[in-house]
Amino acid sequence: MADPGAPAPDLGVYVHFPWCRRLCPYCDFPVVIALDPPHRAYLELVLGELAAQAPGFADHTLATIYVGGGTPSLWDPACLAELLAAIAATFPGAPTEVTIEANPIDCTPTRMAAWRAAGVTRLSIGVQSWDDGELRALGRDHRMGDGPAALAAAKDAGFASLSCDVILGAPGVAMPPAGTAPSSIAAAVASGVDHVSVYELTIEERTAFGARHRAGRLAVQPEDTLADLYLATHAALTAAGFEHYEVSSYARPGRRAIHNRRYWTGADYLGLGVGAASFRAAPDGGGARWHNHRALARYQDPATRLAEHRAIDADEHARDLRWLAMRTSDGLAVADAPPSVVTWAVTAGLAEVTDGRLRPTARGFLFADQLATRLVAA
Repeated sequence: MADPGAPAPDLGVYVHFPWCRRLCPYCDFPVVIALDPPHRAYLELVLGELAAQAPGFADHTLATIYVGGGTPSLWDPACLAELLAAIAATFPGAPTEVTIEANPIDCTPTRMAAWRAAGVTRLSIGVQSWDDGELRALGRDHRMGDGPAALAAAKDAGFASLSCDVILGAPGVAMPPAGTAPSSIAAAVASGVDHVSVYELTIEERTAFGARHRAGRLAVQPEDTLADLYLATHAALTAAGFEHYEVSSYARPGRRAIHNRRYWTGADYLGLGVGAASFRAAPDGGGARWHNHRALARYQDPATRLAEHRAIDADEHARDLRWLAMRTSDGLAVADAPPSVVTWAVTAGLAEVTDGRLRPTARGFLFADQLATRLVAA
């Protein structure tokens, strides 16, 4: 029985908008290509799903909203405003963070004013690189000047919380000398953003890059080059005052992403839209995970929308939390880690012990999966 005196659990809501103008060759997310998406029809689908799912989170207060994609900055601003208002009306509480992902070329003064009026408090802009050669190699639809222009315009529009994405290791492009961070990192710092998400280019099987790689037609960067870029980027951003608080995430003090933290700490979240995932914890320490189909046609029919729903017990949830903890700078309480793994991780330079917690080093972040695997398997 729930404790009537306990505070209500809070909730993060993620909404996936799958449409893009073009498919980036490295992208493995559920996307649909169209220049004129069915804005209102999709809104009605998502609102219907919201109404169906809300009773399962009726005891929750709303903490965060995140609209990702795809390219949610393509969504008609009026539809986005209606969506955000509906979510806010469904759950009690006022969200502390409302984020939308944006393509630089969509960051016009008119759109950004509309986003602000709708309640968006944070923009995550997909700059990816400040170098035209890298942008072309990555198949992006914007050029070098578009990213910084979008960031500057966002600040002018009054967005106090700005994040940008940077991709390391564009194929077939000369990389900086060993030990040197890409020029895009210094440019990101100079732009004044308070958050930078840095991703190593990953070649996914079901992508255009995956097909080219299998055919031997993609000049991928060597693994040691990618590792050097990662460590040099860590050094540059931390020297500039950013905290490396998750494998791919850097923030100025006090500006960490609030919504994304839910995924790493086992907090509840509701995913709406094509391919979106959800989690709800159970009182016994377990919980349930479920996700929607990646195919729009399957999502449109409520009878075929759900791709998987799986209950997890307390032991599995605890293993998941240990895995996720080692992807963050908070790490794991030493008391919850096998002594042999603590000794191995510290000796290998993958972690350090501070304030009673086993925390990844920069090298530990680089090998986060191996570190977490060793921890969970012990």
